[in-house]
Amino acid sequence: MPTATEVLNSEITDQVASQGFAISRSRLDPGEVHSARSLISTHFKAGKGVTMEGAVVQPAAAHLVPGLAWLYAHPQIIDLAQSALGTSNIVFTGHSDAHQGFTLGWHKDSGSKATGNELSGYFNESPETLFQSDPEVVKIGIYLQDSISHNCLRVDPGSHLRPSILAVSSKEVIMQAGDLVVFDVRITHAGAKQPEPDSPVMKILRDRVSAFVSFGKPGRRTEEFSRTNMERQRRQLDLPEGEPVPTDAGHAALLASRGVTMWNGA
Repeated sequence: MPTATEVLNSEITDQVASQGFAISRSRLDPGEVHSARSLISTHFKAGKGVTMEGAVVQPAAAHLVPGLAWLYAHPQIIDLAQSALGTSNIVFTGHSDAHQGFTLGWHKDSGSKATGNELSGYFNESPETLFQSDPEVVKIGIYLQDSISHNCLRVDPGSHLRPSILAVSSKEVIMQAGDLVVFDVRITHAGAKQPEPDSPVMKILRDRVSAFVSFGKPGRRTEEFSRTNMERQRRQLDLPEGEPVPTDAGHAALLASRGVTMWNGA
């Protein structure tokens, strides 16, 4: 007889495979939410990060936001990634971001707007084959405040199996602080609705703090995603050619203690 946790994990596996995303409630406690939000906000108040499309973003945040490495190796986040991918054997791709603010526009995290191929840039694979398989790389979104319609993630369910960025439908992912969302990086999604310039919603959007981390199944697709995505992060950090993204030994040790391997090029 499976436990309640095993049933829940199986449901997440099925939801991500069929719909492209799943919400998991109350994974972080209020103290953890407050700590993560404070660390990210303090980092950006100090003038750190990169401005991107209306948001301030810190690439490689597990390594470059002081004191935040624990978040990206949190046991609840590892458990959710394993559930979404349907295996305990997962790889940290090297990708970890922190955000403050919002970005607009439907896109896929398979590499749109990043490598010249808006559908499969990170994977170096034909869209005709890439969008025909079960999830192999997933991203976890950690939203550090309650969401409302204007500042929530929006997804197009099932679009992880469609090679198109045009959204067929839109579903709002309304979450409470401490909830996590996991999604296939191939799903078509958007970060926020466009408010009027003088709308009070603008402040809510500018104050939104979030974090993202990606994991994959061992294999060629995860290798390609990791390599190409880290090239993007190197460019964002303006690192010299060939210089690796800095790594945090504490983060690597936490991942290892939880049985998670790191992409060998990270």
